Amino acid sequence: MTKKWNLQDIRPAEPRRPRAPRPVSEPTESLSDQNTPTIATKEDIPSIVIEDGTKTGNKRLLISLFLFVFIVGGAIGLSAIMGKTELTIYPQYREPNVSAEFTAYPDKRDGYLSYEVMTLEATGESQVKASGQVQVEELATGLIEIVKTTPGAERLIKNTRFRSPDGKIFRIQESVVVPGAVKDGSGSLIPGTIQAEVFADESGESYNLSANTKFDIPGFEENGFTDLFNAITARNPQSFTGGFSGPRFEIDDQELQTARQALQIELRNNLLSRIDQEKPAGTIAFPDSVAFTYNALPAAKYGDNLVTIKEQAILQVPLFNKINFGSFLAQETVATYEGNDVRVEDPSILSFSYTSPTTSSSVIANETSLTFKLTGKPLLIWEYNGEKLTKDLAGLPKTAINNAVAAYPGITAARVHITPFWQRSFPDNAEEIILIEELKKTEE
Repeated sequence: MTKKWNLQDIRPAEPRRPRAPRPVSEPTESLSDQNTPTIATKEDIPSIVIEDGTKTGNKRLLISLFLFVFIVGGAIGLSAIMGKTELTIYPQYREPNVSAEFTAYPDKRDGYLSYEVMTLEATGESQVKASGQVQVEELATGLIEIVKTTPGAERLIKNTRFRSPDGKIFRIQESVVVPGAVKDGSGSLIPGTIQAEVFADESGESYNLSANTKFDIPGFEENGFTDLFNAITARNPQSFTGGFSGPRFEIDDQELQTARQALQIELRNNLLSRIDQEKPAGTIAFPDSVAFTYNALPAAKYGDNLVTIKEQAILQVPLFNKINFGSFLAQETVATYEGNDVRVEDPSILSFSYTSPTTSSSVIANETSLTFKLTGKPLLIWEYNGEKLTKDLAGLPKTAINNAVAAYPGITAARVHITPFWQRSFPDNAEEIILIEELKKTEE
């Protein structure tokens, strides 16, 4: 029989209490644990981040754009800093064969070569044996430069007197013609000059005057030629030497000659080494054009039986203006020459020799002209004003070089190289234009 239940007998079920989590024990090294599968917890599951693709793309685009601008801007800035402008000029030039005799003059003459004389001097001494003493009377000698400040030449006869400020009288050894003053391109008068050898009226060391002593001509004053007295004066470029009065040591002629020759060779080499150092810039001096003169100076006692001999050497060399010399050679050797300035690139290629062999041992400053022969194949280069050219081109487009070349007759062609490549004009500062000169045959 089936059992029946009353409502009272039915009890409400008690709510199930949550079971406490089971503690997780530390893993052990047992074999059974190794085979037990691991149950991932919530914390172990990686989260998935969902980003906005539009914002990320914009950010990357901005970064890329920034890097592009930085790199390109840096390249442009570096190119601007490292950039340069090179202007290569191809001047007109010729290499004529020269083998001819020429005459040059100390004063400027149209169509002729002119020169100026540079004078150098040196002294040396040496000891030699003395054999005795003799009484000696010697006159001081030297060179004076006579100047005339008014037009018209004036002849001065042999033995014309020149007077120093302290009244000492010197006379010229030979007659000379003093050229008159001439006008230059601006109309100013340029005094005429000529050099002459002089000797003292009396012996003695007091006549050994120092350089740049001023002289006048007392004869003009005494005879009432006031204009000539005021117009013609003179000075000595070098000191006067040789004046002596008193006992002098006697020396064996052979020994004296040997000692003097050794001194002269030493002095000659010394003076030759000074030419390039002391000649003015822009001038040409040919080694074979020098002229030497020697003077024996008073000897002095050195010990009991030794004497110190002294020797003076004077070197004179004609100097030619580099541009005038090159232009003259172009005039004489280039049929198409039109009067432009020309320079000789390397004058040492030319061989120089005086027509008269005695010229090299004379006082060339006293010569009215010099005649010589030149042989060789010099390089003649037409001149142009590079500084003016760069100033003319500063700030202009690169193509302006074509018109600039046409304005400079000495230039046959030109080439421009500018970096960076996008720069299409010359820099505003002319000093930033690098000028390069190269030779280029116009016939090719």
